[in-house]
Amino acid sequence: MARSVAIIGAGQIGYAAARNFASVGWDVAVYARTIPDWLDPERYRFVAYVAGQEKAPGANVIVDTIAFDEGDIAAYDPDSVDRLIAVSSASVYCDAEGRTLDEAAQNGFPEFAAPITEENPAVAPGSDTYSTRKVRMENCARDLFGDRATILRPCAIHGAWSRHPREWWFAKRMIDGRERIPLLVQGESVFHTTAANMIGQFAVHAGQHALGGTFNVGDANPPSVMEIGGALATLFGREVEFIPVEGTDGVIGRTPWSVPRPFTVSLDRANESGFDVSGGYSASVGPAIEWLTKFDPAGWSDAFPQLAAYPWDMFDYDAEDRFFDQLN
Repeated sequence: MARSVAIIGAGQIGYAAARNFASVGWDVAVYARTIPDWLDPERYRFVAYVAGQEKAPGANVIVDTIAFDEGDIAAYDPDSVDRLIAVSSASVYCDAEGRTLDEAAQNGFPEFAAPITEENPAVAPGSDTYSTRKVRMENCARDLFGDRATILRPCAIHGAWSRHPREWWFAKRMIDGRERIPLLVQGESVFHTTAANMIGQFAVHAGQHALGGTFNVGDANPPSVMEIGGALATLFGREVEFIPVEGTDGVIGRTPWSVPRPFTVSLDRANESGFDVSGGYSASVGPAIEWLTKFDPAGWSDAFPQLAAYPWDMFDYDAEDRFFDQLN
């Protein structure tokens, strides 16, 4: 009899997890508020589900892609679930000064001397921020499931069916025919990227091998912003001139990955578990761009609400053109 997996959430991670579990013969059920456009009823079973309002499912493996706080985990019955795989975030890490991504605007961007390992301190659990709630969620998972809990900490996720596709910053410019693109911090920022498909693959790895613990998940050799732009230009078949912009402040050339200092995570623990961590950004971002190109929403801010919430105008072409005019 095929092992069963319940995928909670139908966004980019849920899509990737469902595909990867189905590909190795698991019985896949997708739990979400509404049927996602990508769902193939011949491959996946859909269950209408609202966390906190419906009875939590049981399965050999639960992959919860939308667990944001302890209440999302507390509803599960450990006697009805063999393994819980909860998707957290690398944003939970804090530096030696206690600085975090969530509060970088107020306290300064965190500074790490090397790629962040899973042993690096995390923020204290609580209700104050996205990351403190994620830590509270992680702790609840460990309390309920012990070594049957698997916590995944991805970084800047990319994949098809995202509501937060950072790649849209470049993709829309290329679709709109922009031939010059400014890049803040001279395009040298490195904010670790994570393919949604890698999260799905690691979830299968953890489910098949009864792998517990906390794991960073990210692309090998995380790219700079300039390298991200180059990879996407290649996929679009476009000749684009990237214009480095000095400094770390301002909005001209500010991308969703523009950070004043590198933010990268160590993949050693995932590698030591037997998981193949060799997949790089250029080799894995194609599906996200193919999907974005087909989707190309007229009302992108409604389609991508998390991206639209960034505190600057991402597509102020007039301001960019004035900047270019000053260079001439």
